[in-house]
Order: sequence, then C-alpha cells, then structure tokens
Amino acid sequence: MKLTWKSGLVLAALVAVIAFCGAIVAQMAWAQAKGPADFEFAGGAGGKVVFSHEKHLSKGEKCTDCHTKIFKMTKQHSSFKMADMEKGQACGACHNGQAAFSVKDQANCAKCHKKA
Repeated sequence: MKLTWKSGLVLAALVAVIAFCGAIVAQMAWAQAKGPADFEFAGGAGGKVVFSHEKHLSKGEKCTDCHTKIFKMTKQHSSFKMADMEKGQACGACHNGQAAFSVKDQANCAKCHKKA
C-alpha cells in the first residue's frame, strides 16, 4: 500500500484525536482517584469541619463504600448532627471506634473540627 501525503495527513490527524481522547480519559481517571475537592461544614462551636475525599481514598476507601450507601451523591452538602453520628449515621457509620476513630470520644474532636 502506497502512503500518499493525503492519507498520511489523515493518519496523523487520527493519531492526534486518539491521543487527545486518551489524555482526557487519563485525566478523568486521575480526578476520580483523587476524588472531588475538599468541602467544609459549619461545625458549630467546635469549629468548621473540612472533609477530604483524597484523605479517605488514601486510606483504601472506595467511593462506593460511602456512596450511595451512607451518603447521596449530590452537589449540595447536607449538614450532620453529632447526635446522629453517635447513633451510627453519616460519618458515625465508620467512625465508630472499630472501623475508624470514634466520633463519641472527645479526644478525637480536633481530628475533624478546626477552630479558626
């Protein structure tokens, strides 16, 4: 098969499109591995709470460990009450002293709550 300049140009364009699509897929995979950006909750008198997807993923957690079993995947973040967490809801589903540090132990407050 003889390669003409036209077919070479088409082949080069095809390779460029495939490389571009590959770069987009790789970037999406990296974003998923890293997780969404951190977000903050008011946290009341204890100080704001900053939740890090990246930190949880680095501990070996998977998105599906929390979503959609414990938390719905929405763009708006709900507020959670400590009393509910102490009953095993929201963060307290894992932060129960067995799977992760307990939300009931006051020595752990500063692990989540950050005073300004």
